[in-house]
Amino acid sequence: MIESLYKPFQKWSEKGTIWIFSDPHFEDEDLVNAYDDRPSADELVRRINSKVGKCDTLICLGDVGSLSYVPFLRGYKVLVMGNHDVGRTLYERQKVWRKFDKDKYTKTEALSEMKRRHPDCECSIKRGNEPNSLFDYWEVCADNRLFDEVYEGPVMISPKLVLSHEPIDCAGWAFNLHGHIHARSHKNDECHYNVCADCHDYLPLNLNQFLKSGALSKISSIHRQTIDEATARRKKRGYRLTSPKNK
Repeated sequence: MIESLYKPFQKWSEKGTIWIFSDPHFEDEDLVNAYDDRPSADELVRRINSKVGKCDTLICLGDVGSLSYVPFLRGYKVLVMGNHDVGRTLYERQKVWRKFDKDKYTKTEALSEMKRRHPDCECSIKRGNEPNSLFDYWEVCADNRLFDEVYEGPVMISPKLVLSHEPIDCAGWAFNLHGHIHARSHKNDECHYNVCADCHDYLPLNLNQFLKSGALSKISSIHRQTIDEATARRKKRGYRLTSPKNK
């Protein structure tokens, strides 16, 4: 587990690896035409899944494209929305449960009816077990298998690391993993790293290994900077910085 992550995000690495990529633009013809070697949407999914396991977390930093390919991506899926992603609820994972009376529906019929109502979802069925129910029933779930978590803007996941779609100005106080820039000639600097799929052979970045590489070693966290700046202001004003024991 990556212990440096803030507590709400530590679950991402509890059971596996965190993988980050950006700008898949599934079925975006403009990008296919711009890059002769850009793989098809199906091949993009295959390449991503070649790295990501079912217990891993996959973070997409925006510009998803067609949502029809998202259900086939492995792992616990997180989206930081990009400029082409519109309508947060459209990207969120949703599960719908319905009960079907066993006197009216066989198991196959109940499952078929749920698939008819929710054609884009994966459907599963089990026997109902609600105590004191007035009738025996099948309980059927329709799962759209989209993103488990969706964020509309930049997300600071640790004292030194912020995720965003477009690069943000964070010089000195954080390191920014971002996408948005498709140019393969783009150069990263000491505070930014571009994870756009077009710049990394359409493979996701292993965050665990990236952090171990020491990429954040020159970054002073925003908390440290805030304390240092407050201390400097107090000194400038002539305040004595003493502990309660020395008062």
